[in-house]
Amino acid sequence: MLNNSNLLIEEVPLKSNINLGNNFNIPENYVIYFEKEHNKELNLFIRNNHYAIKKKFSALGLNFIYPPFIKVSKIQVEEILSYYTPQFNYYQIPALASNTLGQKLLDNALQIAFKDFDTILNNNNTETYKVNSEELLNLLEYETNLKSGLLFFTLNSGIIGVSDYFYSNSNYNYELFFEEAIQYLSTNEWEDYALGDAMIGSFLPTIDYSEQLDEEAKEIVQDLENKLKELKDTGQLLFLIPVLKDLLNKQSHNIDFNSISKMEIDYQNKIQLPYFKKEVELSHLTKSIYFLFLKHPEGINLKELGNYKKELLTIYNSVSNQLDYDKMSKSIDDVVNLETKAIYTHLSRIKSAFYKIMDASFAKYYIVSGSGEEDRKVLFETKDIIWNNYDQLTPDTF
Repeated sequence: MLNNSNLLIEEVPLKSNINLGNNFNIPENYVIYFEKEHNKELNLFIRNNHYAIKKKFSALGLNFIYPPFIKVSKIQVEEILSYYTPQFNYYQIPALASNTLGQKLLDNALQIAFKDFDTILNNNNTETYKVNSEELLNLLEYETNLKSGLLFFTLNSGIIGVSDYFYSNSNYNYELFFEEAIQYLSTNEWEDYALGDAMIGSFLPTIDYSEQLDEEAKEIVQDLENKLKELKDTGQLLFLIPVLKDLLNKQSHNIDFNSISKMEIDYQNKIQLPYFKKEVELSHLTKSIYFLFLKHPEGINLKELGNYKKELLTIYNSVSNQLDYDKMSKSIDDVVNLETKAIYTHLSRIKSAFYKIMDASFAKYYIVSGSGEEDRKVLFETKDIIWNNYDQLTPDTF
């Protein structure tokens, strides 16, 4: 432990990685108030100066969380979980977590409301209540030596408590305590983790590939990123993580957070991801192009796309409900002719289709990877594809 005037600092590793995937770890920009024993004066100071305290931490890119003030909101947790952890859908965890979290936040809000109401009735504006930190400390796997203080998760995580020096003075100046805490964190090799390092690892692609996401996909991704950010910024993530841990502990199967779903292509040419309980919707021509790449896991150089014209036409004939052969043939001619750039439009649509239903960390295995005219391939393992219509997609049957 280090003594620093009014601060008692214990630098210890806190378990911010909760093994729920990167998006649901404890953000490194969190500074959380906790207590094992009630500190009435410190609570009262935080309650009366909450906005000013948050603003001072925010200036450092830090998010000060006072658990009693975590508010209920209409964040669509089920939608967030389904997108960033699609494997949860197999266990129906998103719906269960959403319902449980909603009730938990409501209970917390009502509890605060009733406490405040009692305070008004009793005309006792100095009354505070113990912050229940047991669940949080268990989550972080930390048996604290300090009775109350601030949890921090910078490059060196730990706890900031109130020192004996502070209590040796007759005037308890908690404003000075927070000033020194902020000064300590500002000089503690702090870097900008305003959203939490590696917390939102799925922003829109920064690499400028030839095929970008379409506008609808961009809006969906941005909307979900905003919702996830709100979940973290408001501190509601601290309620969600224990809910997820509890639900997962009750499952008889282990969930691999890096796992991806097998792919099943049925007789109607629908692309299903059974483990994720998702269907990938593509137009007939775009789907035909995707099937071509799935049939060639070794990859296809776009400059040689013309060599696959007959095979692609066979696939399109099987997938499409068109009867006009000449029109279909003209569409394929446009695709294999790189000067039309039609192939890039379809690759963009494939990419957008997957980004609309899952995070980039999963979508990257299903989209047609690569850039420019080089070899393009789907990283997904061919052995994990269940083809119910494979024979219909070969030139020999055309």
